[in-house]
Amino acid sequence: MAIPAKSKYVMDVRPGARAGATLFLAPNELPSLWTRIVLAEKDVDNVRIETITGSRPHPDLMVLNPSLSLPTLSDRDCVIFPAAIVAEYLDDRYPHPRLLPPDPASRARIRMMLLRLETELFPLAQTIQQAPKSADAKAARKRLGEYLIASAQVFPRRGWCLGLDFNLADCAWAALLTQLPALQVPMPKDPDLLRYAQQLLGRRSVQSVMR
Repeated sequence: MAIPAKSKYVMDVRPGARAGATLFLAPNELPSLWTRIVLAEKDVDNVRIETITGSRPHPDLMVLNPSLSLPTLSDRDCVIFPAAIVAEYLDDRYPHPRLLPPDPASRARIRMMLLRLETELFPLAQTIQQAPKSADAKAARKRLGEYLIASAQVFPRRGWCLGLDFNLADCAWAALLTQLPALQVPMPKDPDLLRYAQQLLGRRSVQSVMR
């Protein structure tokens, strides 16, 4: 998400002083929900959450990231975006529990899954959110349902997405699956997908974000 900046807003010379890291988010947008779930999984209490609503840009965000894209993470001297880079940074910055496996092949498979979510599924959800009653939204709902059915094979009968350990891809899937009712996209009746969704949405980190 990017909030249009207007010239009447005067940027400070530097952001306001903050202790620890700050995560700037957009409410109910999937990339922001994804990074919020990653942060909840890490169970850290020194990251401040700034939820950006309305059209008025946050003054600190204007200085830190003039593109105003969300989510944006500010930590020490680093300003990090977009969501995939924020998620991996949080996994490195707060290494317990690890959300990416140690072996290169497994990490690559998860990154490919995240790329598909970011470039194919998340944009469909954004199309629906932007104009829920439009013809584009109707087509996006159909395609999103088809993608969900086609993705069922990556959810084993036990464990998580692409394996036994909870990972960054599960966090991204949680962001999407929690929003299906609001998107008016029915959950496919595939048993593996239903089992996965029930297990995922019952996880403490996911529930804490959706309160």
